[in-house]
Amino acid sequence: MKYSFSVLIVTALALLPFAQAAKEVFAHFILGNARYYDLSDWQDDINLAQSASIDGFVLNIASQDESNANSLANAFRAANAANFKLFFSFDYNAQAPWSKDAITALINRWADERSYFKPDNTYRPLVSTFEGPDHAEDWHDIKGKTNCLFIPDWSSLGAANAATKGGGVADGLFSYAAWPKGPSSMTTEVDEEYRTALKGRPYIMPVAGWFYTNLPSWNKNWLWKGDELWDTRWQQVIDFQPEFVEILTWNDYGESHYIGPVREKSLGLFQSGNAPFNYAENMPHDGWRKLLPYYIQQYKQGSKVGLTKRTTTPVVRTLTTIVTAPAPSQTSTVFKAAKVVAQQDFSVTGEAVVAYYRINPAKACYNGNTTGNDPKYQQVYAPDELLQDNIFFTALLAEPADISVSIGGKDQKATFSKKTPQNGRAGIYSGKVLFTNSTGDVVVSVSRTLEDGTTVLIAQARGGPAITTECVGGMVNWNSAVISS
Repeated sequence: MKYSFSVLIVTALALLPFAQAAKEVFAHFILGNARYYDLSDWQDDINLAQSASIDGFVLNIASQDESNANSLANAFRAANAANFKLFFSFDYNAQAPWSKDAITALINRWADERSYFKPDNTYRPLVSTFEGPDHAEDWHDIKGKTNCLFIPDWSSLGAANAATKGGGVADGLFSYAAWPKGPSSMTTEVDEEYRTALKGRPYIMPVAGWFYTNLPSWNKNWLWKGDELWDTRWQQVIDFQPEFVEILTWNDYGESHYIGPVREKSLGLFQSGNAPFNYAENMPHDGWRKLLPYYIQQYKQGSKVGLTKRTTTPVVRTLTTIVTAPAPSQTSTVFKAAKVVAQQDFSVTGEAVVAYYRINPAKACYNGNTTGNDPKYQQVYAPDELLQDNIFFTALLAEPADISVSIGGKDQKATFSKKTPQNGRAGIYSGKVLFTNSTGDVVVSVSRTLEDGTTVLIAQARGGPAITTECVGGMVNWNSAVISS
């Protein structure tokens, strides 16, 4: 297939404004799980997302879902009113592959909506996928008929092959590799591979907090390591500075990586997936949104933290980086790094604490035949080789403080073991404490002793499900519960 050289030049020039574009953070949203949403549900979800500094939702759309039309109408109505951003991710695996005509029609129907996301100065609607690399050639026609900016997830190919698939039809790439392999900690190795392969084209970096699925109808029963993942990954985002970030996910309850509210009307997949039990019910993840405003600010400012404490209200001080982009030219590198020319202060108020834990010790009950890693293509581990019987806690503090964790009213002798960044007194303090031999309600408290010797409570996380050796259906629930102040 031949393409005009002039068209390629126009496409390259259209991408140049990214050198000065604002960074954006989105949450992946499974549209099929909102089939019973009314407008107020959309409004509530959008309000919660905006309160966490999330810029928009990536709407994952299955090709044959009869609820798509109504869901999209409500989503855009709510987003338009809230100045919230949306863009499409066409799921090629959920039901059946998409036809290029259906994709073209859907993009052209909704792309002119005020809330449809068009990256700064490109005037091109961003469109993504979940897989579908076998249909890469379709996107030459789709792009020609919609003028979309195409950033698919073709993770099954790996970064290098995805970057060149279909003659390099992708304008950028999104990676679904948000979890570590086996018992190892998460790194940015895969992200670096994408950056190298893309050669200046934009990258959407994934962030997730957990993964556990047990849906026999779709041959899914595995987990990936989630211990300490959420905070580690956000620090990697801050350091790596991708063009975009995509949180996995807002509402994928079947894979346990949701950060939105657990709505009863959205849990039908546990029945259709023939799950042995509902492992998302009464397992909130809302607490993972607590520190998002801080993490997202750090990412968008592109700088390290430098914080101080005021006498009246705990205040986090950090640096805002002001940048100027190089003047574009036909020889400019797409997404060339901007130059830092000045910095200014801004502040974020409030200290906070977040904690997460599994509610069943690993050996309390039958493990459900769940594997650590996906057995279809990865080395298999026992679940408890990847997940520890620990309560993990993270606090955003303006200066040092003390941490305490109680289970069933018994103190667990917790301490902060790590601080990020290392310099200064303020930042993210974290640690963990074993719960294997303890049951009961979990309470995590942060306190500080003042100069006059008085100890004051700074923040407290409580109200989550109790740790218990009694397992629903006789099986360990490998999902996580999250609490926050």
